[in-house]
Amino acid sequence: MKKLSTLFIALSLVLTSCSKDDSPGDVSGDILGVWTAKTVNYSGSTSTTYQWQTVKTNYIGEGYDVDFTLTFTENPKNVEAEGTYSVKLTISALGQSQTQNVQNNSFATSSTWLKNGNELTITANGSTESVTYQIIELTENSLIIVADTVQDLPQTAGDGFTDIEMRIELTR
Repeated sequence: MKKLSTLFIALSLVLTSCSKDDSPGDVSGDILGVWTAKTVNYSGSTSTTYQWQTVKTNYIGEGYDVDFTLTFTENPKNVEAEGTYSVKLTISALGQSQTQNVQNNSFATSSTWLKNGNELTITANGSTESVTYQIIELTENSLIIVADTVQDLPQTAGDGFTDIEMRIELTR
């Protein structure tokens, strides 16, 4: 269980996603400027099948000590992150739960962004991987973004995948 929980902590802090029930509201606001994070929450599951047995693990990450900003600029289209947040991560598998605090997490400090309708794609500078968030709300004073990532787990014995959800609420 200890080895599995370490894997899920790493995955939950690196990957992102969103609730499939979220649908866009008002997304007419301007994304440019400084946004202050209010909440960061994770949820998801991992499923691993080995020798015809499947183990499913669920996890919930509740952000605390959320103290970071995202600053979006137009020319060039950069997003700068400053600050950190911590996560209380609860992992449940095989009828047992374990809670761990993962402190001082941060986003890539320098990234590029592209907004297309209600989608916001952020790519860390120097990386070929990007994360696409669904914009749930974008008004003058509120930005809510979510992303849903389903990914194979190539490092596991057997077949495995994870579905990680992340929701970030920001204000200005």
